[in-house]
Amino acid sequence: MKHELKRKGFTLIELLVVMSIIALLLSILMPALGRARAEALLTKDQTQVKAVFSGFSFWTPSHDGKYPIPGLEARGIGSTGQLIKGRGPENLNENDHAAMLSMCVMQGLFSTDVLYAPTEQGDFIYPMENYDFNSYQPAPQGESWELWDEEFVNDLKTGSNNSYGIMPLTGKRKQQNWTVNANKPSQFIVIGTRGPIDGDPDPYSRANLLHGIERDWKGPVHYGDGHGVVLDTFFPISSTYVGDNGIAIADNIFLEEEDQEIDNDFMPNGTIDTGQGADVILTHIRRGDAQDDGSQGGSVTEFVHD
Repeated sequence: MKHELKRKGFTLIELLVVMSIIALLLSILMPALGRARAEALLTKDQTQVKAVFSGFSFWTPSHDGKYPIPGLEARGIGSTGQLIKGRGPENLNENDHAAMLSMCVMQGLFSTDVLYAPTEQGDFIYPMENYDFNSYQPAPQGESWELWDEEFVNDLKTGSNNSYGIMPLTGKRKQQNWTVNANKPSQFIVIGTRGPIDGDPDPYSRANLLHGIERDWKGPVHYGDGHGVVLDTFFPISSTYVGDNGIAIADNIFLEEEDQEIDNDFMPNGTIDTGQGADVILTHIRRGDAQDDGSQGGSVTEFVHD
């Protein structure tokens, strides 16, 4: 005698209950997973900023304590009328971020990968994948030499292989803070996440999307004494500048302050030309001609922000 076995399946109600439980668990876990991913990317970005700053520091022992200055590598023609590496006047026209970063890559201080932020949102920003190390030619060839790959770019408006804002290699800030013997190194930021134009809160800035939430900014920065922090303000409590009234004022890290203490060696007639100040400013620069005002200016015509 055969016995038929009844096969019992899930009822529709049971399936709906299970699906509801799964949906509830996902609604609980997804925000936590998203937050964990954001924190992981922030940590990665902190590591990259530190790697770039460490590369700057590796340069200093054999270069009088100064961070990389391309104008002191590709110098101008000296009194002999010949290009001699390590001799001649500093070529101020070479002191832009593109040349400086490209020189660092050529010297093995860091790779091009660490210059591209893991959460990059810019339309014209991309990592340089085929850096030409074979272009290096320190011996004079005619009227010039090649000490880094000139194809490396740093212009947020047209194309950039670098995500991060860096202090300009110009003016009093260069003299005081582009060195391991920096003025107030624990207060002066050298490199970090870029921000909105002139440090004005901008709800539509792409920089907000790097690590902040929509309509707000957040990012890692590195100070001259080697310590790094994550900021969510343009006015870190440690950063100040001296105003023309002699009083310390909170420093906006994305704005060149115009009311700085007068220093005629860098600010003729008490005016600030682009890049000549002493305050913190993280930016990308557009290349131009060196300024002839005795201020040790560089190739800056415009500060560019995202």
